[in-house]
Amino acid sequence: MISIKDDLHLLEKKLGRMGQRIVPKAASQAINRALKSVNSSAIKEVAAETSVKQKDIRQAHKLYLARRTRLQASIDAAKARARNLIEYVRPAQRKAGYFNSRSKRGKFKAPGVKAKAWGKTKTYSGTFIARAPQGQLLVFARKGPGRTPLKGVAGPSPRGTFVSQRLEQVMERKARERIPIELTRSIQNELRKLK
Repeated sequence: MISIKDDLHLLEKKLGRMGQRIVPKAASQAINRALKSVNSSAIKEVAAETSVKQKDIRQAHKLYLARRTRLQASIDAAKARARNLIEYVRPAQRKAGYFNSRSKRGKFKAPGVKAKAWGKTKTYSGTFIARAPQGQLLVFARKGPGRTPLKGVAGPSPRGTFVSQRLEQVMERKARERIPIELTRSIQNELRKLK
């Protein structure tokens, strides 16, 4: 968590009585712009690492913006959960039994489902595509030696990547870089309105 309370207090002191009116408004605008910039960087990083589409990650992120009375903002990535591995299989290959069909000699064409997750294409041994009871196609694996029970195979978790220490450092760096820039711009805009 980045705190700019001391900087704002100094700024208010510098601007005097006028600062008490301008600084909270300018600060909330600056924090919100910086937050959006941090979120964009985080989305790009998570997408590159997990192979999840940026659009899907953006839709899952909820932004809590700052207000004049509450100079705090945050990104909630709780809904950016892992999806079934089928999301990372080529659309043309998303067919039941596609990877498990046999050649003329009776051998399986592939030892499992081929998917591009975590930024690279890999064959997930022992997996197959089948229709779930609800009707959608999913990637499954067997839990034991028998044909059942089955378990769904999950792909990368955008939320897991989002809360990683590496990404936390990336976001903090971006915030430290953007907040002073955005704060200067917002203060200048507010001062211009007073002229």
